[in-house]
Amino acid sequence: MKRKYALIIVDYLIFFLSYFIALFFRFQTDFVEMEKYVLPVIIFPVIMVMVMCFNKIYDNIWRFATLKEIKPIIYSSFLGYLLNFLIIEGLRRVWFPHLIIPITVGFMTALLGTVLIIFSRVWWFSKNKNKTEEIIDDKKILIIGAGEAGVELLEEFLRHPSFGKVVGFLDDDESKIGRKIRNIEVLGKTSEVMHFVEKYKINEVIIAIPSATSEQLKKIIDMIDTKKVRLKTLPGLFEILNNKVSLGFLREVNIEDLLGRKEIKVNFDELKHYITDKKILVTGAGGSIGSEICRQVAALNPSELIVLGRGENSIFNISKELKNKFPDLKIFEVIGDITNEHRMNQIFKKFSPDVVFHAAAHKHVPLMEKNPSEAFRVNAYGTYILAKNSMESNVKRFILISTDKAINPTSIMGTSKRFGEIIIRSLAQKSKTKFGIVRFGNVLGSRGSVVPIFKEQIKNGGPVTVTDPKMKRYFMTIPEAVALVLQAEHLQIKEKFLF
Repeated sequence: MKRKYALIIVDYLIFFLSYFIALFFRFQTDFVEMEKYVLPVIIFPVIMVMVMCFNKIYDNIWRFATLKEIKPIIYSSFLGYLLNFLIIEGLRRVWFPHLIIPITVGFMTALLGTVLIIFSRVWWFSKNKNKTEEIIDDKKILIIGAGEAGVELLEEFLRHPSFGKVVGFLDDDESKIGRKIRNIEVLGKTSEVMHFVEKYKINEVIIAIPSATSEQLKKIIDMIDTKKVRLKTLPGLFEILNNKVSLGFLREVNIEDLLGRKEIKVNFDELKHYITDKKILVTGAGGSIGSEICRQVAALNPSELIVLGRGENSIFNISKELKNKFPDLKIFEVIGDITNEHRMNQIFKKFSPDVVFHAAAHKHVPLMEKNPSEAFRVNAYGTYILAKNSMESNVKRFILISTDKAINPTSIMGTSKRFGEIIIRSLAQKSKTKFGIVRFGNVLGSRGSVVPIFKEQIKNGGPVTVTDPKMKRYFMTIPEAVALVLQAEHLQIKEKFLF
């Protein structure tokens, strides 16, 4: 509050001084004529400051100010000028005939006062910025990509200087080279990365191109000697979605970034109509697929997100992550087994979801061969219980996450999932609920994926086991897979195959 009142006093003095400067510009050294118009100086600054208070100019923290915070000052000054003119003219005609303010003096006062106030805020920002720069860490950072993501990342480093200092950008757009962004220069092209790493003794290179294809990423990574400099990247557009880029998104480059094909494009604006302001229930929410569904659904602003799972630790972790990223979202953590009919009835009656994403399942093929009863209990009977409750609760859409192994199944796991599909197809014939089935396999990062097994085998020195020497596998990332799951809402009992 002290800071707020101090700024009000400062702004009042600025307009007070600006009024006399405007009088001097208008009448030069004609002090006799100037005396006739001194009286409004009592009213003019008060009205200007009151308008700024009304527009909440003093509620901003100017250390983090941008152009968005400067614009309201200009609007307030213009509105204050108009109000001053109307009020002073009204007072002159009714009570105070000697209360006169020339239009030019009022305009110059508002204009000069606005410029001085903006200057004072910029000075304050610069003063505090210089203080924070003193605690900058020794880590020097080079950002590849001078686009929107790169600029947002730079702003994050400027706000958190203890994480390192950005030395410059690299970008293949020649029109940007040599120019500056937030006073940080675009040094050169991506191909010159190691030259600038050695020249400026860079500690960390960050690839800030979320839209880059795997081929582009490979090309960039091949240019960088990771023995000399640490390499990090921003995730792809599927992982960032509508969120603002932050330092928390930075991670090491991994195999998911190098798929070797173009990433599938999804228009997320088309998905908002059935997610935004709706109640969404996700089963298996603590798993690899379920948790990613939660992340992408949360970014589309549902009214409520019910995260259902059997493992309390995994539900706690995804709930904590979502609450940090989406603090305004209503999240309900529910622990329960989908085969517990009484518990599922209770959950559907309590929350009445609009959309259900059913990702809970047993997926490990060898384990299900040894435990067939569990495979059918969860993958088939559990699916039936959820679908039945969805119909009775008038759920609008139900999406079952299935597997490629349900196609002509040769294993217990695949057969149990196919049985679950048959149940959904049967119930869909007599239901108002729209049912969709999405099949996919070989999802990088999924708990049921073969990739973690390959990684472990390589780590242990091999050999890497494959079904057949001629075997080919086609992979997709978890965010990619889930983005396509969200598209399945318009399918009414049609299978969508994703391999």
